[in-house]
Amino acid sequence: MFKKGSKYTRVDVGWVCLPDTGRPAGGEWDTGYVRVDDKLIIFMNIGVPGKTGHDFNNYYDDKNKKIIWYGKPRSHSKQPTFKKLLSSELTPYFFARWNSKDPAFTYLGIGIINSFKDGVYCKDGKGNDSETIELVLSIKDSGEIIQEIINPVDTSIPQTNKNIHESISKKTSAYAKEKELENYMIRNWSEIPLSENYDLVPNESTGKPGQNWAGSGPLDILAINKDKSEFLIIELKKDEPGDRVIGQITRYMGWIKKNLAKENQVVKGLIIALEDDRNLRLSLEVIPDVKFLKYKKFELVE
Repeated sequence: MFKKGSKYTRVDVGWVCLPDTGRPAGGEWDTGYVRVDDKLIIFMNIGVPGKTGHDFNNYYDDKNKKIIWYGKPRSHSKQPTFKKLLSSELTPYFFARWNSKDPAFTYLGIGIINSFKDGVYCKDGKGNDSETIELVLSIKDSGEIIQEIINPVDTSIPQTNKNIHESISKKTSAYAKEKELENYMIRNWSEIPLSENYDLVPNESTGKPGQNWAGSGPLDILAINKDKSEFLIIELKKDEPGDRVIGQITRYMGWIKKNLAKENQVVKGLIIALEDDRNLRLSLEVIPDVKFLKYKKFELVE
C-alpha cells in the first residue's frame, strides 16, 4: 500500500485507504490515529507537539527499527481499539514527522508489538496531567513480516516452504530496491538521458520531485517535457514487471489526463525494469503511448 521512506499527507493516505471517497473532513483523520477496516493508521509527531498541543515522547530508532509510541490521553489496553491492536486484529501503519508545520509524514512501516504499559504519565492538550498507554514496537515492512511468518528460524522447514520463502525474499528485496532506484533517478536526473527532454514534476505536498498522487495510488515519477506539451508517467519495477503493470500505469495515465493535463497536453507512460518480460512486450505492441526500457548500471536500453 505504501512505500517505506516516502512522504504522504493525511489526504494522500486517505486516498490509498479509501480510494472511492478519500478521507472525510475533520474527525479522527485529523488526530494521532484513525481506524480503517483492519488497519490502524498512525500519524506520529516526534520531538514536536501536534497541532492540538499534545506532546508525547514518541521515539523512532532507525538503526534498530524500534518505535516507542503513546496513545491519546486516557487511552489504555482495555479499550476496543487497543484490544484489537494487541490481539493483532488491527495492523498498525506508522507515519512520522519531525516538523509539525510539514503536512507530509514519512512512512516508516508496519509495527510489531513487543510490549505495552498502561498508566504512563502524560499531559493532555490543555497541559493537564493524564495517563495513557505506551507501546514498544519493531518496525518492518509487509514483505519482511510475510517472510518471517513463512520462514521462522527452523532448519526442519520442508523444501517446498523453502522455495516459497526464497520467492518472497526475492520480492521483498525487489520492493526495497525499487525505492532505491526511484531515489537514484531523482537525485541524478540531470545525468539520465531522459532529462534531455523532460523535467521532473514536484510533488504537490512537499514541493520536491518524487511520488505524485494519481487517484488510486502514488505513481513513482512524474515528468513533463520541455515545451510542456506532454506528461510522462514513469513506473519502476525491480524484478520482471509482468503485464499487470499495464493496468497500473494506464490507470495513472487516465487520472493525470482527467485531472492535471490541459486539453492540448498528451499523457504517455514509461515502464523501467531490470528484467525483460515477453508478455509485457507483446501487450505493449498495441499500446503505443506506453514504452518499456531496461536499466543496466543505470543505463536505459531498449
